[in-house]
Amino acid sequence: MSCIIIHVSYQGGNEMLNTWIRSLTCLKLVKVLTLRCHSGTYDRKFETSNFPLNSFSHPSLMSLSLHSYSLESSHLLRNCSNLRTLKLLSIVAPEIGVFNRVLASCPCLEVLVLHIICVSKSMVPLKIENNKLKLLQVSSMELIDGISVSTTSLDILTIIDICCGRDGLSLQSPQLQFNRNFWVAGAYVPHISYNISGEKSIGNEEFVNNIYGELLRLIAILWAGLSVSVDLMNRTEVERLRQDNNGPTEENESWQKKLWEENNNKDPFPNAKFHVDTLWMYNFSGSEEEFALVSCFIRQGTVVEKLMIKTSSFPARKKLKIEATVAKLHALQTKLTIECF
Repeated sequence: MSCIIIHVSYQGGNEMLNTWIRSLTCLKLVKVLTLRCHSGTYDRKFETSNFPLNSFSHPSLMSLSLHSYSLESSHLLRNCSNLRTLKLLSIVAPEIGVFNRVLASCPCLEVLVLHIICVSKSMVPLKIENNKLKLLQVSSMELIDGISVSTTSLDILTIIDICCGRDGLSLQSPQLQFNRNFWVAGAYVPHISYNISGEKSIGNEEFVNNIYGELLRLIAILWAGLSVSVDLMNRTEVERLRQDNNGPTEENESWQKKLWEENNNKDPFPNAKFHVDTLWMYNFSGSEEEFALVSCFIRQGTVVEKLMIKTSSFPARKKLKIEATVAKLHALQTKLTIECF
């Protein structure tokens, strides 16, 4: 069960709002709650003391969205280990410590969406430390000079617009190989880093159905970027990237061979309609099969700007073999930048 409450600050006072919240969380056992204050300005004071203690800590409440509030303290979200999803949208606080205490009080979050503003700067970064967090979206972050993220489960990081520089983002997340590409394009543009091999979950579905839809509306007027690490010989991962079910599914069919055949009647993927700016290959061995695959990428224009092939982790003899194969790839074209690292 879900519920959305849209109110204005002068309509009925906070007591009526508190009554609704108690009824929904304690009696109706609502699982998804959205509170939106219809105001449009940040100069009002929404005193958190007007909310009773544990207003959002009922075990049945799984998801909470707050829109357009000013939080004077972290009192509002104390002891919220029940929450799996938290969205703070157009939320103002006096200093970053308020948000840090709020996040520390929600240790079981899997989805976190932040569009927050601080009234004054501080030398302390926004701290997100949660090993259960799978999806993180950040935007705005006015007067916040740094973000420190530590999590072992993060599958999706979306950066829409933040004020801190590249060095201001500290991300300890082993599942995301690309976490600084928000700054690569030169101008700040929305960017998603995606661990496509991550297991599907309720959080992923929520991101695809709700949060990603919001980002698409931005993409309609701005450039946007996607960084994804995918095993091109892994059927499941390629299907997730493709988001299509038209690939070969018959039993005893060789997926690795059929997937890349140019004349495959089942529409191989990637194809000429699919493009990436840069392709990083970390385990390219120089085999005939892999050479044919990369050659296909080059001929059909899958890779637009740069192809990066890792050779530094191989022994010297193997490295020479791979570099010889890379030289053959150079001979196939002149526009694409191909480099070893």
